[in-house]
Amino acid sequence: MDSPAVSSPPTARDVINADAIRAAIVRRSQQRRDHADIARWLRSHFFRWVVNSFAQVLPVRSEDHWRVCMSAQPPAPWFLRKLAQGDAGMIYIDPEHHLLREHELRMVEFFAARLHTRLAGKFHRIAFAAADAAWRRDHERMQRRSRRGWWPSQPHALADIAATPNGRFVELRASGQTLRAELAYESFHMQHCLGQFAQRERLEGGYGEHYARSCEQGRIRLFSLRDEHNRPHVTVSLALELGEWSLEQIKGKQNTVPAAKYLADVRILLDRLRPHDGGCGDLLLLGLVAASGDGAAGYVAFGELANVARQRALLAAYPHLLGHHPAPGPLEQWLGLGADAAVVGQVAAPHGPVVAAALAMRRAGAAGADGELAAYAAAQSELYETALKQVFPQWLAASFAPANAPRGGGWLARLLGQGAPAQTAQTHRRWALAVSDPLLFRIGLVGHDTRLAAPAGIPQRIRTQVESELGFARDGAEAAVRNFCAGFFRVPGFSDPNLLETTGSPGPAAPDADPVRDLLAWHAMRQGYLLRLLAAWGLIDDAQGWPLSLLNAQRVQDGFADWRAFGAAAGRGHATQLRWSGEAHSARATEVAIADYLDQYDCAWTRLSWSGFDLRAAIAAGSDRPGSMVAV
Repeated sequence: MDSPAVSSPPTARDVINADAIRAAIVRRSQQRRDHADIARWLRSHFFRWVVNSFAQVLPVRSEDHWRVCMSAQPPAPWFLRKLAQGDAGMIYIDPEHHLLREHELRMVEFFAARLHTRLAGKFHRIAFAAADAAWRRDHERMQRRSRRGWWPSQPHALADIAATPNGRFVELRASGQTLRAELAYESFHMQHCLGQFAQRERLEGGYGEHYARSCEQGRIRLFSLRDEHNRPHVTVSLALELGEWSLEQIKGKQNTVPAAKYLADVRILLDRLRPHDGGCGDLLLLGLVAASGDGAAGYVAFGELANVARQRALLAAYPHLLGHHPAPGPLEQWLGLGADAAVVGQVAAPHGPVVAAALAMRRAGAAGADGELAAYAAAQSELYETALKQVFPQWLAASFAPANAPRGGGWLARLLGQGAPAQTAQTHRRWALAVSDPLLFRIGLVGHDTRLAAPAGIPQRIRTQVESELGFARDGAEAAVRNFCAGFFRVPGFSDPNLLETTGSPGPAAPDADPVRDLLAWHAMRQGYLLRLLAAWGLIDDAQGWPLSLLNAQRVQDGFADWRAFGAAAGRGHATQLRWSGEAHSARATEVAIADYLDQYDCAWTRLSWSGFDLRAAIAAGSDRPGSMVAV
């Protein structure tokens, strides 16, 4: 193979944790015992690609964002200087992100296969883009070659490990040509690189050489799920890290996620071997998780986790798991939406209000799109509107009356029939507004009307704070408000790196802790508060704001048992967020404000029945006024 051309590196980005990323790359390389030339390439070229081009990043636009990402480490002076200069381009990259680790393993695979070629000693001349493109070409070529021939299986190379529903798991335990022939057999059927040798006739060189040597040297263990005809269906590899066997990869055909039918088979193997969960992304893609935070106590299907708080935390961190939940209720679907799950297509019985909320955000985001992006946004909105028409009749049951639905008044109103009398509907709207009352009460603003806009008298310091939080100076007021609406039900705290650590294993100090649900409560209260302030400043009108407010109220009602439970959860959620950002001294501020609010004799939370909110009736208040509920 000719040496790939060297490309110029892209413009560097401001990554606040670049040192931690490099350290993680070096640590993993040492644990794998990579060749010195590979280790050197990883800490130079691969590190530069991660810092400059890795797509999965978190923007860091304030000191609070820094504390969320960097925990107890105080903001660096250079970071504070850039903030003062208005630099909003700083980012954080998770050093253990599963996609980052997957790219890293690809590169180790690529260079290990070339340690004994004329490229040896010249790895430093190969840029990441060239190596990645060459890896992809190799794998495409392997798939074409796999159709032209095969090596027979070597029965004496296999050791039975466990019987499973779809066959048996075996370990490849041979050496020399026997091992290499079995690797080639595995690759022929699975169409991946495990046994792809550069010299096919002699079974030498290439990717197969890397895996054969690693297996012979005791650095990896390889397992294959074989059916009754000895055909492979799943390949599992373990890597030796600091004296412990850790999960490295779980692959189906063509390096894809194994089919769902093999999940039970993989569980049996893992229960037999009890490997450490070293952050294998394939595990979560398959829908399996460690039964406890340390990864040493076995593995279970995501939907079978007994610790509900941990299940919700995993859902918040990995939204694709919503599709692995056996029966996600309204709360789980709101959590999935908060984590950017699609919901439509992932859930067999989507909750009507969740679909409506997803559509509302998509339409808000499409308002600023143009060209191909606008066409894509329009197609996605049509998909969700179609789904909404299908699920709302089920959700509203007999009260849905499409034949009599008013033709004007926006997308929610058109889907709903004639509703309750206006006075009843106004009561439901007051319920939706009450979600944010404690925060308005804290700044001295409490009203009992049903206007979306907050009462007059908002302090200027509050407006300055909100404009800064929403990025008015960076994006402009119009774009900032559009972004706020387009992400209205997204919960930023769900991407906090502390989230999974908090619920990693149930501890005696807080057996009922459910930080994800608490963060949802705080987010709902805070979003309602911001929405009412923006309405008071004339930046959001009723037609745009009411659907968001009413759906937010439904989110709250779906997630909690009563006002006090909601308030307590919101207080804990804000306290959790403050602790994660290094502001523990203010952690009880919201809890105190809610307690003070509940002490008021005319507190809306004591006057409004928790079960008294009805989304259909609330929407009906505006369905008879043209333009009052215009499409979001």
